[in-house]
Amino acid sequence: MTRPTTLTVTTEISLTRVADLLCCAFEGGVGYWCEIERYRKPRKPVAHVSREGHVFPHIDFPLCAGGAVVCRDTEDEDRPLMVLDLHAVKRGLALMPKVAPRHWADFIAENDDATTGDVFIQICLLGEIVYG
Repeated sequence: MTRPTTLTVTTEISLTRVADLLCCAFEGGVGYWCEIERYRKPRKPVAHVSREGHVFPHIDFPLCAGGAVVCRDTEDEDRPLMVLDLHAVKRGLALMPKVAPRHWADFIAENDDATTGDVFIQICLLGEIVYG
């Protein structure tokens, strides 16, 4: 009988914290490699951070069912357009502890910044850290 060598745990992350991370990314972190091409508006956009009900497409659309931010890689123009939607966000959150444990720890400790946001978007869209 083999003994397990790892444990799987589930962590609840509020959409407000993810919205904070998207803000760090799009308002400071990813500009050197990623550009927003367009938005896909969800049926019911919701503000995920208290901003007097104001919805910011780059932060809120990817966190709403049917919404997305469509991004272009400015460093690799042969790469097809990438879609940051709720599925990609969930995939990024699942991969981040394995791919970038230091940045994950910063996020969990609420010590995230533009670099943390950049790493998160790369993991969501590319599955790994490619730039920076």
